[in-house]
Amino acid sequence: MDERVSQISSVLGNAPFGVVVLNAEGRIIYTNPQFNSAVDSEGIPVTGRSIYNLIPELLWDYSVINNIKRLIDTGKPFYTVVETLSSKGIKGADFVNINGYKQDDTYILITTIESGSFKKETRYKKVIQVAPDSIIIMRKGVITFCNPAFAGIIDLPYASIVGREIFEFVSDKDIETLSPLKDDQIREFNATIEVMTSKGRKILGGKFHPIEESPGMTMAILRDVTEKVALEKRLLRQNQDLSVINLISETLSSSLEVEKMLHKTLDKVLEVMGIEAGWIYFLDEKENILECVCYSGISEEIARHIDSLKVGEGLAGSVASTGRPIIIENVSDDPRLTRFVLKEKGMRSFASIPLKSRTRLIGVMDIASYGSREFSQDDRHLLTSIGLHMGMVTENALLFKEVADTSKRLRNAIKIIKERNLELRNLISTVSHDLKSPLIAINGFMKRLMKSARPKLNDKELEYVEAIMDSGRRMEKFVANLLAFSSVGRHRVKREKVSLQEVLDGIIRDVAQQLEEKNGKIILADDMPEEIETDKTSLIQVFSNLLTNAIKYSSPKRDLVIRINYGLKDNMHVFSVSDNGMGIPSRHADAVFDLFFRTYENVAEGDGLGLSIAKKAVNSMGGDIWLESVEGQGSTFYFSIPLEEAGEGALQ
Repeated sequence: MDERVSQISSVLGNAPFGVVVLNAEGRIIYTNPQFNSAVDSEGIPVTGRSIYNLIPELLWDYSVINNIKRLIDTGKPFYTVVETLSSKGIKGADFVNINGYKQDDTYILITTIESGSFKKETRYKKVIQVAPDSIIIMRKGVITFCNPAFAGIIDLPYASIVGREIFEFVSDKDIETLSPLKDDQIREFNATIEVMTSKGRKILGGKFHPIEESPGMTMAILRDVTEKVALEKRLLRQNQDLSVINLISETLSSSLEVEKMLHKTLDKVLEVMGIEAGWIYFLDEKENILECVCYSGISEEIARHIDSLKVGEGLAGSVASTGRPIIIENVSDDPRLTRFVLKEKGMRSFASIPLKSRTRLIGVMDIASYGSREFSQDDRHLLTSIGLHMGMVTENALLFKEVADTSKRLRNAIKIIKERNLELRNLISTVSHDLKSPLIAINGFMKRLMKSARPKLNDKELEYVEAIMDSGRRMEKFVANLLAFSSVGRHRVKREKVSLQEVLDGIIRDVAQQLEEKNGKIILADDMPEEIETDKTSLIQVFSNLLTNAIKYSSPKRDLVIRINYGLKDNMHVFSVSDNGMGIPSRHADAVFDLFFRTYENVAEGDGLGLSIAKKAVNSMGGDIWLESVEGQGSTFYFSIPLEEAGEGALQ
């Protein structure tokens, strides 16, 4: 870099114009003597400093910084003219011409200074002719010179501007702002003024400088800030609208009661819009009518006249039909306002706004003023935004109310179901107990009768007695199963260490005769744990009913094989009981655990309680039961039991 600086110094060191060389970071690596002599740096070297820090010390116009940044970012050369009357950092200058361009890996600024009195007009006119900002020279407010930039804004030829007072071109409110221009002794001041042009209003902002050598003379350097001011106003209005929307949101969120929420929100809308009256309709989609749900600022008499509207009728009805707002600043002669009482009461300005959610129209909000009220475009946008916001929040509130009402109905239904289940369970238990003793007595007496009277009975009489005994045994078994079903889950579940071998051996002994009749066998998995922690009574009920079910529905085409397997999954013991029996049709798979359901009615005796008892017993242990089955090939019933003790009450 030092070699590069030496080359630049040898070429530009004696140039009659100022030279500043920058690196890619905007740091000054060289300035020539001509530049140094024009800059008042108070003896501090500028080499090595950031150009971005130096410029604010030398110039009031910081746009040069943007030009330099653009040059470094894009390599695009630039040219600008900067006024330096208000700067103490440039010696004896009125204007500075700056050319910037890139050369290799450096960036070079060429500066030429136009200095001297403004009386020497020929020295500065050439410079200001190409300035992008408006430059105006005035004597006591009378324009003596302006550059093409100002003439272009005013859209008048130079000859039609010079000789006229600046006050002729500005708005009335700015005449007072510029009144100091008429004085001999003028202080420098900043101003933002509106100028009237053939193309409309323009806003100029900048400085008005006194010319010391000529009392009463002023130079103004002004920039067109119309778009900037308009943007600031838009941003200000947007911020105000956002504040209003936030305020409306807070009001909408203040209550879960829909009508109360809407009433408070309506009051807030009227307050922020400065309007006296309003009301809100909800759309009844079934009846296709609008019904007034709340109002503010109107009498009960008026409220009775506007309580409902058909969709398509009146202003609100038209809004409901089209989904588009209607805003009228004088509704006196508008035929769409069909409620004449509103006109009679003196309402003039009127806005009808749809309340829409993302998917549908919720209702319509009407607001009205008794006097003339002008709605700006911003007001219209704000009201539309409020309508959308109210629609979405109201729909959520209505859905919440609907869910809350449904939830309440469900809770009541569940309570009734629980009461009915308790009644049914108590009934089953009571009936079963009441039937058990008579049945035991009947079966006992029938056995004694059969033993003593058998030789005296003929074949027909013997058949009758055996049918009675067979029915008694089936009824006694059914009552026993009913008692077992009603008792499952009613006894207190007790977790204890249970020997699986002991449980299974006992059940297998109980079903040995039935198993032998089917020429069947039971195979236990080798990895079966010796013991698990669970409720012993419930475990016995599950295995007993699953094994009995497998034996009962064995296939007549093959010897019965039942396999009991074991596994671990997700912190659960998982057992399975598989058979090669008749299987279960897929259409019945979801119903096999239902009370009294039987897949095959005529294949074997049964009451449809066994699998229901098994399911209740598994659930009481905190597990689940399910099956896989192929009709004609067999079934596998799986059930799970927690490895660890569940939370208190989970096994009740």
